[in-house]
Amino acid sequence: MVQDKYSTNVPLEDALERTGFGKFNWILIILSGAILSAVFLETVAINLILPVAQCDLQMTNQHKGLLSAIGFIGIIVSSHLWGFLADTRGRKKIIVTSLFIAFFTTIISTFTQSYWLLVVLRFLNGFFVSGPSATTYAYLGEFHCFKDRSKVMMLGSFTYGFFCFYNPIFASIIINQDWTFYIAPIDLVFKPWRLFMIVCAIPTLLGGCVMLFMPESPKFTFSQGNEQETLQILQNVYSCNTGKPAESFDVTSLAKDEEFEDQKMKRKNLFQFMWIQTVPLFQHPHLKNTLTVCFMQFCIFNSCNGFWTFFPEITNRIAIWQNDPSHVSSTVCQILNDTRIIPNENEELCVTKLDNSAYQNIFVLASIYCFGWLFLSMIINRIGKLIIITTLLFSCGIIGFSLIFVDQPVVSTYLYIVLLSVGLALTVLNASTVELFPTKLRAMALCLSLMSGRIGSVFASNVIGTLLDNYCAYTFVMPTILLISSGCLAFTIPNISKRIVK
Repeated sequence: MVQDKYSTNVPLEDALERTGFGKFNWILIILSGAILSAVFLETVAINLILPVAQCDLQMTNQHKGLLSAIGFIGIIVSSHLWGFLADTRGRKKIIVTSLFIAFFTTIISTFTQSYWLLVVLRFLNGFFVSGPSATTYAYLGEFHCFKDRSKVMMLGSFTYGFFCFYNPIFASIIINQDWTFYIAPIDLVFKPWRLFMIVCAIPTLLGGCVMLFMPESPKFTFSQGNEQETLQILQNVYSCNTGKPAESFDVTSLAKDEEFEDQKMKRKNLFQFMWIQTVPLFQHPHLKNTLTVCFMQFCIFNSCNGFWTFFPEITNRIAIWQNDPSHVSSTVCQILNDTRIIPNENEELCVTKLDNSAYQNIFVLASIYCFGWLFLSMIINRIGKLIIITTLLFSCGIIGFSLIFVDQPVVSTYLYIVLLSVGLALTVLNASTVELFPTKLRAMALCLSLMSGRIGSVFASNVIGTLLDNYCAYTFVMPTILLISSGCLAFTIPNISKRIVK
């Protein structure tokens, strides 16, 4: 009778469900959100310093577009490598190592005076911060069973959105300060925007430190053939959630599946290993799903991250326009053309501070993401992913097109914010991606799809930087076409319309 309470050959999904949902899960959700926000700060927060650093670094709009995009280029170049390493060396190892290295590259880049050296360092930062970018989604999802997975990823994104308030709060406190001090050994005038870069790197360091104390993903260890290590992880999660001894966990062995057996296959070298990890994604039955999620990531990143590049500057220019009583109602493009700041030709034209409304708008955008993900976490299982993702893509695509014609600056500002909020769809898409691919290919699939997204960011940043001054209207046609087409493509994703009713 004593042995009856223990179960053998239990599928891993069932074993995950038996660990319960408690303290460990909430710690994991909060940590995952913090790490994702650290990645966000490392790659995107630099856009806040572009207007105020343009004279210090001698930047034109094209320079700004490149500096904003170069971190994403680093992510693109390294995504395949990190996906391979995460699938073969472990989620935890990759997240910890890459976070620490990304932190140190940011600290070094803070003290450079050369624009091109800063570009190189931001590339290296993007190269390393790519590690936790997609791997964190896989790590979070793999501690949860199917019925909780989508909801948990939404909650993780909610905490991510909550931590993103860090960005506008500290930007408004630091960037507009008037102090400077001179560092003689390196002949550098240290300004507030440089301090802001350091402050944005602190979550990266803290996330790496906390991650040191977390266990490896049980799905990863099981896919590597380590049944006993997997059981030990599950026992510790169960003990943390229930307060009971780890030995009382009622699963003593796990059912072996294809993923467990596949890892017994030996591989000769790294490149052959990478090839084996990648090729199945572009073969039946995964090819269609791989191409679909990659294209959709490209479209969504193009519209949210790409247009975020110039969001602080555009909202700052609109605020300047509105503060001048002589100005009449105009579209975004008319305002940008008439209030264009010509960098470096006259020191008086250099922007040293951002208008307070720019910070307020960023705060509004962060609020939309934070509470949007919280709301989605409550409804995603009831209405399914398809309705959420298509609603976001179609509505934001139409709003992008309307920005060409709306001639009320205040309305244009908020429409621009809504366009950027299309990034809410990314977590829904990532949740679908986690469910589409087996464990041994999951991190690679996420990294490749997010790599495609970062290509969209780079493409948009450089296109906008090139066209904004002279062909502004065409920049807003781009998100319309891409978002609506990806919304149509969402209907082809298997099981995306599936609902979970408890």
